[in-house]
Amino acid sequence: MKNHPSRRPDPSRDALAALLAVGAVLAPMVAAAQETSGPTVLVRSSVKGAAPSPQPAADTPVAPQYQQSYQAWLKMKAAAKGGTRYTRATYAKMPDWSGVWTREGGFNWQSPPQVAPEAAAIGPEAAQAILAHCKSFPCKGWVEADLTPEYAKKYLEKTVGVAHGYEWDQLSNCLPTGFPRFLLNPFYREFTATPDETWLSQETQGEYRRIYTDGRGHVAEDDGHPLWEGDSIGFWDGDTLVVHTIRMRAEQLQRNMPIFSEDISTVERIRMVDPNTIEDDATIYDPKAPKTPWRGVHRYVRVTAPVARLDMWSCEENNNVVQTETGGSTFILPGEPGYKDPSNIQNIATDKAIAYGARIMAEEAAAKKAAGK
Repeated sequence: MKNHPSRRPDPSRDALAALLAVGAVLAPMVAAAQETSGPTVLVRSSVKGAAPSPQPAADTPVAPQYQQSYQAWLKMKAAAKGGTRYTRATYAKMPDWSGVWTREGGFNWQSPPQVAPEAAAIGPEAAQAILAHCKSFPCKGWVEADLTPEYAKKYLEKTVGVAHGYEWDQLSNCLPTGFPRFLLNPFYREFTATPDETWLSQETQGEYRRIYTDGRGHVAEDDGHPLWEGDSIGFWDGDTLVVHTIRMRAEQLQRNMPIFSEDISTVERIRMVDPNTIEDDATIYDPKAPKTPWRGVHRYVRVTAPVARLDMWSCEENNNVVQTETGGSTFILPGEPGYKDPSNIQNIATDKAIAYGARIMAEEAAAKKAAGK
């Protein structure tokens, strides 16, 4: 079909056609991958007649870089005799972690009094305090990660940058926090436990983790890739959720904390220690960064403020922050070029589409009028 002489090309239609073409090429490849991705377990819904979902079998091999943490997790599972397998019929016996929670203890992988209060803070002054006290790592009472020379050098260089105001990171670009940094965020969060999976969610970017407890294993190595929240499986040891996570992105633990590689993995033991406190006892393993596993105990307290709840919000809706030449932040104020009105950000693209359509309609009307003369 030829383009109408008075009509412009439709970029959105062209993009959709390209996506459909790519999908047509990829579909057979995806189907083939699903057929050859290794042993599977059939996860079944309680709905009668529902088709089962093939998932990685519990004994799906795990890559060598994750073996130290995986063997620690398997040892815990064996000690728990495989763990408790909850079903819809026994759901009432599961731990009740409902409510809204927030982290206490600062931004270090370890919390005061195990580390100095300044070590659990963020910002240039806290970075300066770390540099004043730490010449190598582990640094007792400050940053106790036993870092390899390569990653100790990276961390010192980064901390010098932060001490001089360079704090820009992926959060500044409205990207996810990622795990395990997820554990250090101060925003509201929820723990939603169900028989087959547990969701850990937080307000930052509407971010959440899924921990599967339905008997599946990790995704096969040929099918896996680094993810913001990693690939998590778990089991219940009494009232404790024991979690193994692999395939995380290489990123910093916090602005004033060390960097880790894509070989990072973690083991967590999550439980309610009293009616108003949930504890996540988490250990980081990474053969390239800390020479020995690094353990941190993270505590989340129940929020009792009126009308406390998690609201979906997008960092982008009020992102009038831009990076300075030295890596700091500055704000675009109302009336300045580039300012985005957060009260109407949802209509910016729509308003442009309306204006674009109005212009085309005006051009077409003008063309018709000229042709009628």
